[in-house]
Amino acid sequence: MKQITIDPLKSIRSQIADHFRAEIRAGRLKPGDRLPSARELARLFGTAEANAHHALTVLVKEGMLARRPKAGTVVTDGVKKLTCAAIYLNWFYIQRGENFTRLLIEMLEERFAESGIRCIVIYDTPSQNGLDRLKRLAESRQIQGVVVRSLQPEQHLFFSRLPVPFSAVTSMRIQNRVSFLSAETIQRIMERIRNDGVERLGIISSASLELQKNDSPENVMHSFFRKSFREQKLDVRKEWIFDSCVYGNPKILDSSIFAYTGFEQIWSLSERPEALLVFSDDMVSGLAMSFYHLGVRVPEDIRLYIHKTRENELVLPFPCTLLENRISELADQLVRQLIDQSEGRAPVPASLACDFREWIP
Repeated sequence: MKQITIDPLKSIRSQIADHFRAEIRAGRLKPGDRLPSARELARLFGTAEANAHHALTVLVKEGMLARRPKAGTVVTDGVKKLTCAAIYLNWFYIQRGENFTRLLIEMLEERFAESGIRCIVIYDTPSQNGLDRLKRLAESRQIQGVVVRSLQPEQHLFFSRLPVPFSAVTSMRIQNRVSFLSAETIQRIMERIRNDGVERLGIISSASLELQKNDSPENVMHSFFRKSFREQKLDVRKEWIFDSCVYGNPKILDSSIFAYTGFEQIWSLSERPEALLVFSDDMVSGLAMSFYHLGVRVPEDIRLYIHKTRENELVLPFPCTLLENRISELADQLVRQLIDQSEGRAPVPASLACDFREWIP
């Protein structure tokens, strides 16, 4: 192979992957042909060995290449279509028994079936046997892609090393993510709260928004929230933020107790917020118990803004403004991202639309 010219304005990794993808599709590289080592490719492309290795990994995940013991990286007999995908469910979400997770799995199964793709649900165990099974299925190509219910930073390396693509529900700064809240959505929420006359806002979230930190490079929502607070001139104090980070446990199993404890802590302060933004709807019962215990009236004493999913219907005992996403859209985006990757298209980060709805019991 002769040295190939690289455009410095484009991603080196994507250019290497595009080059070999085109060579295979044009028939200039045939099934069984062996590619040079990553070290040799790095020299030919004038780049780091890691870039060459990453580019070939993309094509391995698409099924165009295969890494075989002693033989190295070879061209396969064609792209293996996405015929079977896995839905990976962390043990934590099994313990919580969320209605949201049940609905998401049902809708993912429906979307895959509509595309002619079989799927299997992998329920993990405390010893993470599910991850071991997932790896075996991916390496044997019994599955050609994975949807991750919620990707945590400590799991990202595992999924990125699988020989198949994945899409995930996460706020991490990765391309193949679907998140509940985009910068635009957070801005709309804060504008709505400010336009309602609110100046002092508290937040209770069972997920860690990491808003107590000055910066959070892994969590894309951190900067979105901070920017919106400043632009809308909302007073959001650290003591008015109660999330899993403050609670001392990143994984909250009992959302009712968490919400009860969080609101009682915020309400015990000498200065209190005028409104409360709640993520998410599984904390309603805990809030209701706390309001009853403290004699708090809604909306006279505090206004409520509750984030929920539209398909997960609840009976709320107090008036509030609902900020709703759709699980059906989440399932659509996750499946689309996985199909795009399996067909050689780069994933585009996605976020869900959010609608406002007034709830009066």
